[in-house]
Amino acid sequence: MPLTGPVVQAANALHFHSGSEIVSFFQAATGAHFIDWFNANCARKQAWAGKAIGSGQDVKSRFQQIWDNIPAIFDSGAINLLQFVGLMSILVNEVGAQLMPVTELCGSAGCPGLAYPFNDIPGVKRSYNLGQGNKPAGELFFDDQHFWEAHNHLAGSDLVRAAPNAKELWNGAVYPQNLFPTSLDPVQTGFIQQADFFKFRGRGFIQVTWRANYSRIVAFVQNYTGTNTLILQYRTAWETLDPDLVCTITSNHDWDALFQQTDFVIASRAIGLHNRASGNYLQLSSDPELLTAPSPAPGSFYNMGRRINGGNAYATLFSQRAEQVLNVLNYK
Repeated sequence: MPLTGPVVQAANALHFHSGSEIVSFFQAATGAHFIDWFNANCARKQAWAGKAIGSGQDVKSRFQQIWDNIPAIFDSGAINLLQFVGLMSILVNEVGAQLMPVTELCGSAGCPGLAYPFNDIPGVKRSYNLGQGNKPAGELFFDDQHFWEAHNHLAGSDLVRAAPNAKELWNGAVYPQNLFPTSLDPVQTGFIQQADFFKFRGRGFIQVTWRANYSRIVAFVQNYTGTNTLILQYRTAWETLDPDLVCTITSNHDWDALFQQTDFVIASRAIGLHNRASGNYLQLSSDPELLTAPSPAPGSFYNMGRRINGGNAYATLFSQRAEQVLNVLNYK
């Protein structure tokens, strides 16, 4: 069912400043917490087939914690119902089971372990070893002294450096798995795992990927003025360094800690930084025709989905899901 003007206009006019306000609205409008309402009315139905939000008080607590970070995510003190439904639909797809800022899992048939992020897999994903500002593994392994000094103590460094003839293979889009292990166990491949193709794979609530996006997070940490102890520790360690150098010398451990152990500060701001660098896709149109347009026009749900995922199929399905939530809610 197409979205009507009254539904879109009412959603555009309804504003929230915090998770508490969102919870209160849904309680008043539907008699339930958003998660309970969604699971009863939208989950596993139509465009939401196969998708639901995890239940339990811990998930509801994380829901509120995420939406208490509206300023960090949206660069604004308030959002409207369209923006809530849009981003929440992304979150349900990406991290709906627990609403945790997870790190992308790796491995599939034909592309075991490290081969998955390294390889270009048509119709599934681009090679994380090439493009979008990532540095190819061969360049890091053999030409970057900063990378070597930071990571050469890790398992696999001797194996890699003992085969300089493999440099061009490491600069490609097909993992040289006939020569090197694909294991995700750092005891075997800890050195290889610090390359961009693995270190800068998807993390957080929207699976932020690529060195350029992580570099923006470095700059945020370097200028952080909050009170989170872990972020302040990294600010001290990084404050005099070039962000690109920080990206080179940091480890997977550093990034997992920042995304998962900072009370959602980094995970939330990562969305805001990605939005700012990607055309402000979180700013949605109040025009029903533009909002639901099946094209990457600024202001559309489709544009938001495509900016986050990069795929047309994802953008189409996301748009259908957001529209379904609004239609079922039918707030006017």
